[in-house]
Amino acid sequence: MTSPEPAAPQGAAPVKRTWAWPRWERDEILREQVALLRHNFPMTLLASLATALGTQWVMYPVADRQAMLGWLVSHMLVVGCVYAVLLGIDRQGSAHPRRAVWRLMVCMSAMGISWGSLAHVVLHWGQSESVIYAIGIISTVSSGALGLGAPLLWGYIIYLSFAIGGVLLALAMAGGTVMWPALLLVCVYYALTSMHARTGEQATLRSIVLKLENERLVTELRAESRRALAAQEAAEQADRDKSRFLAAASHDLRQPLHAMGLFLETLQRSPLNAHQQTVLGHAHAASGAAAEMLTTLLDYSRLEAGVVKVRPAAFSVQSLFTSLEQEFGVQADASGLIYRTRETSAAAFADRSLVDLVMHNFISNALRYTSRGGVLIACRQRGARLALEVWDTGPGIPKEQWEEIFKEFHQLGNPERDRRKGLGLGLAIVQRLAREMCTDVEVRSRPGKGSVFRLWLDNWQGALEDEAQPVLDPLSLAGLKVLAIDDDEAVRMGMQSLLQSWGCECLTAESGADAMQSLQRMTPELIITDFRLRHEETGKQVLQALRSTLGLMVHAIIMTGDTSPQRLRDAQSTSALLLHKPVSTGQLRDAITLLLQQAPAAWSPEDHTTAVEP
Repeated sequence: MTSPEPAAPQGAAPVKRTWAWPRWERDEILREQVALLRHNFPMTLLASLATALGTQWVMYPVADRQAMLGWLVSHMLVVGCVYAVLLGIDRQGSAHPRRAVWRLMVCMSAMGISWGSLAHVVLHWGQSESVIYAIGIISTVSSGALGLGAPLLWGYIIYLSFAIGGVLLALAMAGGTVMWPALLLVCVYYALTSMHARTGEQATLRSIVLKLENERLVTELRAESRRALAAQEAAEQADRDKSRFLAAASHDLRQPLHAMGLFLETLQRSPLNAHQQTVLGHAHAASGAAAEMLTTLLDYSRLEAGVVKVRPAAFSVQSLFTSLEQEFGVQADASGLIYRTRETSAAAFADRSLVDLVMHNFISNALRYTSRGGVLIACRQRGARLALEVWDTGPGIPKEQWEEIFKEFHQLGNPERDRRKGLGLGLAIVQRLAREMCTDVEVRSRPGKGSVFRLWLDNWQGALEDEAQPVLDPLSLAGLKVLAIDDDEAVRMGMQSLLQSWGCECLTAESGADAMQSLQRMTPELIITDFRLRHEETGKQVLQALRSTLGLMVHAIIMTGDTSPQRLRDAQSTSALLLHKPVSTGQLRDAITLLLQQAPAAWSPEDHTTAVEP
């Protein structure tokens, strides 16, 4: 007769139980069985002692007192020896579960022999009916020990065999008319109790296997969690490394590019022949392409740094379209493309500068990937929202790529990685800007027909303030005293050459100490400084030291080629105009003109106004 087998933990052989001598289970299961038996045994020993004392009281009228006292003393010795063995099992049971099982079986055998001997004591030193008392006591004790033996079936079977075997032997020796019925009933009890013990062991084994399986799953889950955390930390570290790399690469590339731009502008003012003008034009084009890519990196880093602040306000969509047409119309004409803008009277409520940046990216992509036809810029009203749209007649985008194109460094139709087509960050920047403005962008396209990109904005129904931009007077810079600070010699030379061509008096310095010494030769009316100098010195620190020495809030421009998020936040905490390298001569002249129209104020250490980006 066999019974269902409990499932074993993964990787283990199935647990089998038959009436044959037991096969050893895996050590994990044996350890759990030993632990359960070790946990149950002390309480069982106490119950056995209490029952032994009760047996003295029950047998008092029908058995010899000295014989019963001798049995009690021997039983207490057996209990003491068993307890001593248990202490040893507690120390080595986990390391040697099979040895511990054998010791437990010996202990259970000793307890069975001790209780089985009770029937012989009362048979020889008691009355005939005292055997019946012994049967009841031993049956009760054996049933009580059923819970103890459930974890280890064969240990309990040995215990029960010795205990009930002693009773059967005593009944056979007693003889009499009740011997055969009593023998039959005891045998039935033995069989039923053994079956109950087997059922109990199976239930215990199932619970043990389930516990081990749960522990294995928990271990695997914790391992997976650790791997996931490690992967997350690695990804975050890679993201930080990427940001640092982009910042360092952008800064190091912007420095020579900025210097080259200054030299090219100075060269433009020199007499050149036709061939030299052509070469200079190509140099300007290459410089402009590199500047565009670095500007894209800067925009991305500013988003990463969290220094982009959304300042929504109402503005006319048509005025935005007009400025975009003035900028991109010439580019479209040069490429032989048609640039059209559909007139609109709509007004939007959003951050115009961020919307302008989004539309810049949309239109730049449209012109870059369109070889024939043209682009159309339009505004459509949909309920309470506006959709600013850029249509093109380019190659189109497959539907499965509509979401992919908004990921960083993802480009279509550029397997040769032509950098004239950008870095693949433009649409990623658009997506981030849209999230900053709490709005959406979408794309619809038909391969071979073209695409349309949409930016959704809130519609504005109220009145608009005058959006006319202040016109800067073209001031003469002749005689303007300028101090230029940069740790790159090429940048210093280019800046000095350009400013002197505008009629400025220019001194240069490579550090804060050099700048302080230059104050002995000239009191500057304008300070132009790089933000990141050598030896961890910053333009912010140098500017504060110079203003403190002069006692004036001298006009200042901070230039930076750094895209590090922390650097950008630090640069924006200064009271100066912030320009990002490479800076065109037009940007620089406009910034100087803007500053000179403002009167310098008295300097105070508490003055920490926010930088303004032109």
